Amino acid sequence: MRNKLLFRILCAAMIVSVVFAACGCKKEKDLKGEEHLKIGLTPAVDAIPYIIARDKGIFNKFGLKVDMEVFKSAADRDAAFQSSNIDGVLCDMVAVCLYRNAGFDVKITGVTDGDFILLANKQSGIKNINEVKGHKVAISENTIIEYTLDKILSKNGIGINQVEKVPVPSIPIRLEMLQQNKVQLALLPEPFSSMAIKQGAIVLDSAYKNSIFSNVIAFKTATIKEKASVIKKMNEAYNDSVKYLKENSIEKYQNEVIKFIGYPEDMKGSIILPDYRKAGLPADSELKSTIEWGEREHLLNKKLKEKDLKEIIN
Repeated sequence: MRNKLLFRILCAAMIVSVVFAACGCKKEKDLKGEEHLKIGLTPAVDAIPYIIARDKGIFNKFGLKVDMEVFKSAADRDAAFQSSNIDGVLCDMVAVCLYRNAGFDVKITGVTDGDFILLANKQSGIKNINEVKGHKVAISENTIIEYTLDKILSKNGIGINQVEKVPVPSIPIRLEMLQQNKVQLALLPEPFSSMAIKQGAIVLDSAYKNSIFSNVIAFKTATIKEKASVIKKMNEAYNDSVKYLKENSIEKYQNEVIKFIGYPEDMKGSIILPDYRKAGLPADSELKSTIEWGEREHLLNKKLKEKDLKEIIN
């Protein structure tokens, strides 16, 4: 009898130890984050497919936990990316070149979609792109905004020195200066461009119209090595989210867009989103153009190569 009791106790102990070991393994897996990613982003339209994937349960369908930390500015996002446990960020090709030039080892794993609109205020009298010469345009210097402006001007046969660039890093202040006629022109991302248009600003041109695709998602190289399979799942979830956006009218998800982006409520019915592409890598030609611009602007002192800036996720 005593031996039977001892045997039962030993069996129970073994079962408990197995359960705890299994829990420990699961905890270890969670800690390693094999199915978990943390990304940083700003409240802009390039993030909408990720927000929809979260809010519509698409990430859950793929067994993913994707934490999204929202930053008020690209500068705050970049600082957090380099100093915290954020795995990746929604950014742009100019930012990636600057990261790499500073010795921060990151790579592009996919394209995202956002637009930058060149606008004239309604008091300026400017009606088309050919009338911008000699006028002030508010931009943020040494960023994707200045790169996009230079490309738009060049594609329209206008020299980059034929406008007066006014450095205004803050997007809300840039919008305010345009509305108050302190500058005649401004290059703005969404949602600020839509807000300006609603107040009467004139659309002159845009990045999308000129096939300037610069928005990307980038991850730390160490994260890519550790979590390539998770990033691949996230890309698949992203594609499902893009499919949802294409197949459903904006009325079905505009509340999520308004809440995340920070649109005023009266923007309902007039929100325009990009024609989102599926996950993929930017063309070498796009990266080459960005690198050459950075070198021309004396922003890069390291020799960067297109192939070193992106990573195929298998």
